Amino acid sequence: MSDASDQPASLEGFLGPAAPTPLGKAQLRRRAQRREADAAVGLLVFLGATAMLFAALLLAYAILRAQAPQWPPPGTPPLPRGLAGANTVLLLGASAAIWRARSSGHGAWRVAAAALGAGFLAGQIVLWRQLVAAGLGPRGQLPGQVFLALSALHAVHVAAGLFVLAFARRLRLVSLYWDFVLAVWVVLYVAVCWL
Repeated sequence: MSDASDQPASLEGFLGPAAPTPLGKAQLRRRAQRREADAAVGLLVFLGATAMLFAALLLAYAILRAQAPQWPPPGTPPLPRGLAGANTVLLLGASAAIWRARSSGHGAWRVAAAALGAGFLAGQIVLWRQLVAAGLGPRGQLPGQVFLALSALHAVHVAAGLFVLAFARRLRLVSLYWDFVLAVWVVLYVAVCWL
């Protein structure tokens, strides 16, 4: 005769773990909202860290500039403001296209955003070649070195944005990232090219 404590209280213990119960629509919606909220917090932390990186580099630039007896140093060719300005328009267009894709749901706006972002990167390559040709490259004058370093770091972030844009299912966080990339570029462009 067996003891009652040896027997499982239900068939669950006898047959193994119970099968998971199907989730209701409300539970699935809450889980999706939680995942999106977690992703938003992660993105905001990343953007905060990236903003601090660019702020530190701009501060280093400001210190170099303040310590120089004259800025730009005598004999330094001017930075190509026009091409950098055209690149700014491309990046602004890409940001606007992502917002349009987000609000309309049309894939053509996503493609337009990607094309404008790729155009920005192509424009940056042309700009860097002009900097090197004018003696403002990595071995050239200090203003060109600073602009080249800052714009190259920024271009890495634009390329990452294009990668994410290609694979993202939802565009809310992508548009936030792209707006951040645009704002950083405008600050870099104004601080280095115009001030």
